[in-house]
Amino acid sequence: MPRYYIDIRSHFATNEDPDGVNLPDIAAARAEALKMGAKLLEDWAGLPPAYSDAIVIEIVDENLHPVLAIPYMDITVQIPSMS
Repeated sequence: MPRYYIDIRSHFATNEDPDGVNLPDIAAARAEALKMGAKLLEDWAGLPPAYSDAIVIEIVDENLHPVLAIPYMDITVQIPSMS
């Protein structure tokens, strides 16, 4: 099973995932990244648009190649159902 790293990039810093997670495919990695983003939305809620718009969750494969970037706006409208 491939390993994916979920990094968070923002105006302030880059938080790289040092451990990664084994997931069956990029779709599962995207779902995991969106869950992570949903948990962080409350922390990001007070940021001015210039800063929140710079937030990107980036999925990196086991060869350390970026395979998907999810911008802040997509996180806010595509978060998985929490029910």
